[in-house]
Amino acid sequence: MKPIITALLLSIVLMTSALAESVTWRGPTDTLTLGLSQDDISHIEFPEPITNVTLENPDYVDVLVVQGYNNRAFRVRSLLPKMATRAFLTGQSGNTYIAVFTTDIPYRAFVQVVNGLELDDIKKAVAKQFGPKEMVRAMSQDADIPGVLRETYVVPNWFKGGGLTFDLTEVWQSSTLTGLVVNVRNDSPVAAEVNLPAIAVPQTQEWGQLRYAAMENLRLAPSGKANSKGMLFLIFIR
Repeated sequence: MKPIITALLLSIVLMTSALAESVTWRGPTDTLTLGLSQDDISHIEFPEPITNVTLENPDYVDVLVVQGYNNRAFRVRSLLPKMATRAFLTGQSGNTYIAVFTTDIPYRAFVQVVNGLELDDIKKAVAKQFGPKEMVRAMSQDADIPGVLRETYVVPNWFKGGGLTFDLTEVWQSSTLTGLVVNVRNDSPVAAEVNLPAIAVPQTQEWGQLRYAAMENLRLAPSGKANSKGMLFLIFIR
């Protein structure tokens, strides 16, 4: 049941966030900047009940608790046409949210503060459910995996062998796996076959040990012909 619950929780968080202008909180040292207006009210929701609010300049903003949200939501409006002030909000968990209320950035009617630390934990938990085969499948389908970081990492002529040239194009990173997307091209005037066990792949300690390799088409046509190029997927385990 845990994988289903985790997936549902992530879906609920993402669906709810899509309905509002989301601002991500990354920890107590992170300052949130929230735009206000003197003419309109901003509805601001926090990821947990707020037990205390301290305003640096109470005469600058009007803050009201919204009923029915368990002290998680506030309606805030600027009392001045131009201002900026800080608010310190203490959450039920002990988290401190530092917010700068200002008229210097665009006002938003509905703002949702998202706990980025919790989302990171959820993404990591989801990513752990994926093994090497699932990562190869995702890379071949160019499909994102929650908790897996994709980074364009272009290294032309990464390595060569047997008349073939291997260009590194993308790196996928999870908590335990590293996946590499490699473009392979045949530079030879004759057909060539990619012998996966025999190719000498450059390795680093950061990626771990190479454990899986897959390719859609192992036999490549002569250079310049159709099907003279292919995609190679490598999986390292740390």
